[in-house]
Amino acid sequence: IFMDAYQVLVSIKEKIVLQKREYVRLIGKNTGLERVVRGPQILVPEIREEWPAGIETSIVIGHTNAVLVENKTSGMKRLVTEKGMFVPAPYERILQEKHATLLEPLMYAVVKDHLTGQTRNEVGPQLLQVGPYEELMNVSTKWVLEKDSYLRLVNKQTGEERVMQGPSVVVPTPVETAPDGKQKAVYIDSQTAVKVLNRRNGQQRLDDTTGVFVPQPYERILETQRKILVLPHQAVVLRDIYGTVSLITGASGGGANTFFMPPYTSLMEFNWSAYTSPVLVDPVPRVQITMIDLRAQKMFFQNEVRTSDNVRLKLEGTIFWQVKDVMKMVASTSDAPGDISQRARSGMIQQVARLTLANFMAGFNNLTQATYSSQASDTFYSDRGVELQSLEITRFDSVDSETALVLQNIIKETTMRINELQKQESQNAVNAAKLTADIKLEQQRTELIQTQADNERLQKQFQGQSDGQKLVQAALAYISGLSSSVPNVTERVEMYRLQQTLKARQADTSSLAKGKAQIFMTPQDFNLSLGSESV
Repeated sequence: IFMDAYQVLVSIKEKIVLQKREYVRLIGKNTGLERVVRGPQILVPEIREEWPAGIETSIVIGHTNAVLVENKTSGMKRLVTEKGMFVPAPYERILQEKHATLLEPLMYAVVKDHLTGQTRNEVGPQLLQVGPYEELMNVSTKWVLEKDSYLRLVNKQTGEERVMQGPSVVVPTPVETAPDGKQKAVYIDSQTAVKVLNRRNGQQRLDDTTGVFVPQPYERILETQRKILVLPHQAVVLRDIYGTVSLITGASGGGANTFFMPPYTSLMEFNWSAYTSPVLVDPVPRVQITMIDLRAQKMFFQNEVRTSDNVRLKLEGTIFWQVKDVMKMVASTSDAPGDISQRARSGMIQQVARLTLANFMAGFNNLTQATYSSQASDTFYSDRGVELQSLEITRFDSVDSETALVLQNIIKETTMRINELQKQESQNAVNAAKLTADIKLEQQRTELIQTQADNERLQKQFQGQSDGQKLVQAALAYISGLSSSVPNVTERVEMYRLQQTLKARQADTSSLAKGKAQIFMTPQDFNLSLGSESV
């Protein structure tokens, strides 16, 4: 171009080229008016227009985003959700691009309206886009309650409570909170109960109704109780808030007793000294006792005593004691084993102080019996509801080394004497057993000889009977054979006797002929008659 006479070239500028998604905001310097030009085009601004923001890109609005716009002339805000490319109108400015929040089925969102100050819940599933004057406070998960669970909701504005029980899905109101979260219900059976505090009146109650227990609004579960089992040999002491004590024993239940702890009561605990080990330490350890054992109990003691001749001894032993009256014990002492131990040890010191060392060694058993007798008759124990059953000394030793050496020698000699006596008794027992065995053996031998003689006599008797029977048969045959030739029986018998006599003599003669024996015969053997003439 050619300038006129009065024209001056101020500047040369390029045209504004706008693409499809671009726009430019033009502002008149003289008027302040705005206009927005969208692409695509090639733009030549007016002489007094300027574009301080330059070329801007439009926002593409889809399903998950929106644009928050403010009108500079009215101050009003609006949320643009129309799908497509968004170009603001004149005097509008884009505050922000807002993205929608995806709420899943088990989610919910709390939205606050800044114009009214109210809050509301938006429950999933949905794609949530809050308004221009709304704020997304938080996104939370719904409460899924099972059959055995419950949820306590507290209104932050009014303090009211409500309890929701499963099975259900719970969405609290925006002003409600669940300070304890999801809780499990308590299963109540014959051995279980719950102690509940009512926060409206401050009273406690014990609920042992069988089933599933869910507390009501304004109720709190203080504890879940298991039924307390008291065996026949046990007892417990209950104390209420007024200090009144009561006794429950297992024997009163017919073999055993069970109960739930009533509200406003507690089990009394006793801090007893523990003498459960032969090796005692100082200070004596303590144990917490709630179940009192009514059986005979055993405790150990160690005691340093001094005899009348000033010999220091250390005694060790056991004490057996038993609780007889629990309520008297509770009223009189808080440490029954400690009292018994101290009293019994004091009695032992007094008894030993009356004896010399020699008397102590000689009458050791009598000392134990005397100490027990004096302690058993002492009202100190009955006043405390206990009974001393026995007191036994299991070991003693000297505190001084010289005295200990003397005691060791005495014990050694005594032990040797006892061993010798036992050895002699053992030898005597062996000799007596040997003598008894020898006597028994000889008795058995006598019985053997007697039995053998009886057997031999019986054998000879049977043999004689057999031989006699044979002779009888032979004689009978001989005599019967002569019946035809010799009719007279007497003559036949005489003939048989003569035959037997001749056989006997022939046997004798044969025996004499074989040896050097001499025979002596009487006149009767020769059948001779010797006579003499008278003068």
